[in-house]
Amino acid sequence: MRWRLQQLVPRWVPTGRRGRFAALGAAVGVLALLAGGTAFGMVATGDEAPPATHAAAATALTANTPTGCNTTPKKGFVRCLSVVRTAPDHEIVPNDSGPRPSSLSPADIQRAYRLPETGGQTVAIVDAMGYSSAEEDLATYRDHYGLPPCTTANGCFTKVDQRGGTQYPPDDPGWAMETALDIDAVSAACPTCSILLVESDDASVENMGAAVDKAVELGAKYVSNSYGIAGEFADEAAYDHFYDHPGVVVTASSGDDGNVTNWPATSDKVVSIGGTRLTRDGSTARGWTESAWAEAGSGCSPYEPKPEFQHAVDTGCDRRASADLAAVADPASGLAVYDTLGYDGWLQVGGTSLSSPLVAAMYALAGPPAADTYPVSYPYHDPQRSDHLFDVTTGTNGTCGNVLCTAGVGWDGPTGLGTPNGVAALSGGPHGDIVGHVTDAATGTPVAGMTIKASPGGYQTRTGSDGGFDLNVAAGRYDLSASRYGYRTATKDGVEVGDGERVTADLSMTPLPHATLRGRVTDGSGHGWGLYARITIDGYPEGPIHTDPTTGRYQVDLPAPATYSLHVDAAGAAVATVTDGYQAKDTEVELAADGSTRDVALRADLAECSAPGYGRGGSTQTFDTFTGTRAGGGWTVSGRGWRFDNPAGRPPAPGGNDVFAVADSGASGHRLATTLTSPVVDLSGQRSPTLRFDSAYYAGAGQRAAVELSTDGGKRWKSLWRKGSSNAIGTVELALPSAAKARVRFDFTGRRAGWWSLDDVAIGAGDCTAQPGGLLVGTVANADDHGSIDGARIGPDGDPATSAVSAATGDPAVPNYYALFLPAGSRALTATRDGYATATHSVTVESGRVVRYDWTLEPAGGTR
Repeated sequence: MRWRLQQLVPRWVPTGRRGRFAALGAAVGVLALLAGGTAFGMVATGDEAPPATHAAAATALTANTPTGCNTTPKKGFVRCLSVVRTAPDHEIVPNDSGPRPSSLSPADIQRAYRLPETGGQTVAIVDAMGYSSAEEDLATYRDHYGLPPCTTANGCFTKVDQRGGTQYPPDDPGWAMETALDIDAVSAACPTCSILLVESDDASVENMGAAVDKAVELGAKYVSNSYGIAGEFADEAAYDHFYDHPGVVVTASSGDDGNVTNWPATSDKVVSIGGTRLTRDGSTARGWTESAWAEAGSGCSPYEPKPEFQHAVDTGCDRRASADLAAVADPASGLAVYDTLGYDGWLQVGGTSLSSPLVAAMYALAGPPAADTYPVSYPYHDPQRSDHLFDVTTGTNGTCGNVLCTAGVGWDGPTGLGTPNGVAALSGGPHGDIVGHVTDAATGTPVAGMTIKASPGGYQTRTGSDGGFDLNVAAGRYDLSASRYGYRTATKDGVEVGDGERVTADLSMTPLPHATLRGRVTDGSGHGWGLYARITIDGYPEGPIHTDPTTGRYQVDLPAPATYSLHVDAAGAAVATVTDGYQAKDTEVELAADGSTRDVALRADLAECSAPGYGRGGSTQTFDTFTGTRAGGGWTVSGRGWRFDNPAGRPPAPGGNDVFAVADSGASGHRLATTLTSPVVDLSGQRSPTLRFDSAYYAGAGQRAAVELSTDGGKRWKSLWRKGSSNAIGTVELALPSAAKARVRFDFTGRRAGWWSLDDVAIGAGDCTAQPGGLLVGTVANADDHGSIDGARIGPDGDPATSAVSAATGDPAVPNYYALFLPAGSRALTATRDGYATATHSVTVESGRVVRYDWTLEPAGGTR
């Protein structure tokens, strides 16, 4: 009986072709069997060689199975992006009789993309780990398809380690499969290209990057990278330099996770290669059709800046968008690949690991890139792009509902600008530069930050601090424009650029006249007071403006006459968010040449009822500001038990959040007898008041829960609701009388059994209305250096339920902000913050008005 070894991602490790792998497989297999098979599974196959590769050829391939290196990597490492087409059992079984009929051949690739028969230079492949049979397997692949030999002896094939030497890393079957795909793909697209294989020591970001640098150092002008990190990582910019090589084509796979970005494909100097399904179709002039592959990576990078070449297309991203181009990647239409290190035969392989080397080879067929240019920009600037690329307009890789995951006319995430139709879109061709300076027509001073555009081709750049610019463009005739907020657009048409020429085109900008837009933002639901608000103005480059925190007034100078769209939202009494319980409002303003006024009233969100100065007439308690065993807002706890920090990690009541009240006898280890009591609530003006709360009562032996009501402020109590041996999970609503001194209490008794969680207790809460009182606003600063202090709590007696917290605003004039609603009158308030001495101040609040007081706190150890 002979055994074959299967990894968690099933695949066959041969026992016949390479004795050292047979011995290794048997040894590891026996060890795994003795250890209980935790790392590998063992499968008995019989006395003969691995079964039925001929029969397997007839087996329908309907599943996609990642190769051994296409698994989630550890931090700081990349994964490959190759996927094998397999039977539904996901077992990777090679065919030793030849390529499967469903797999693509070199002739298919060349016909589908209309590639030239000659041309090409050296294409570098960067992969991790060793592949000792790479040259031998490549020879079998090329011989099968009648391609010219590519060997070390004839100078076509070169293999080096990441230092350029021959100290190759250990063989790895998973990465060997990836490498086989890469070198076969280059051979398929460009049979006349030479191949440089650089094997990194491992799949770490550092070593893969070093291998890329070595490939360029050795003279490669085309480098393919079929790997990446899905979702990217926060410090990736520190590694972008490995892929920043002017005058070199660096391609990278966009990923195999659908509408998810993949680094280094998102690095802005890299050509991000998406994926398609390529299908034979004799009914079309091309003979083929393409649709977006459902797993091709795409999206907006969370970290990489938006490159200039993408400003001319609508990507829907403020940052780098992926992909740029595409080629076949769907394993269902995968390439025939030959590999004997791990599989000993022919497989059908895809993934964006296929599309990256294909496009790198196509760039090589297009000729050398222009020096000091980034070839990722070539197809974006091609004035005949519609003729030089196949626009893929069908298929999707996600449910985003826009171009980032749905193929359509023009640019889209899964396929970028499209797939190559020949190689004209990939050619740098003759290049030159348009250079110049932009100055202010009135003062003659340089104007920085000016957007310079040249068309056709969608070229774009910005002026530097000296007003200078340099646009590298294909040789030709261009119309130039310069634009920036506050200036009239300047143009210069018919700028002729020859190969290697530097043509000067200076521009002078005329400032636009300005006028003042002023107004006031106010509460529009009852109080009418001025609101601290944030106003975003479309087209205004200086960011949002803010109103005065006390009056709500604002003013800003803008070019006029013109029409502006304003987006107004309250800037944050709770200061954690900008919505602050008010509904945002958009408005358009016609700014006249002599100025205009626009007042805006924001309505409180009465459904949420969280704007300062608004309430429901009764009492609503969410317990969000309570801590440990300490209640606030007039609530009290008696006995041992009610807590607000959930020490046992109990789930919240349905409808509640993660901060709630809980009496937990199961976790306390002793008997609980505890009561949570509300403050007095005036229900005399309500016609049908109710008590409503979210409950999660889990019964236990000898346990009970009760809700009781007092109508005389707590002297006498009567039962409203009781539970004992049955659970009560959900929202409870009970009728209450219209009493002027209503109180409710929640009694819990239990011993080492269950628990009772409460949240969102509403006592007689009705419609959200403006409450009598005034608003105190201000800032909190360090008394020593006047620096902003965020997280300071301001309120009477330090009660979290009736206090506000300072937080950053993004407004230079008001670096932080707090807002506290108080009843009219004078009262002493405190400001506290860890690391600072407590400050006390008496303030007088007038009903319906806003009062400002700015606090200063002494560092701990001082007094004030």
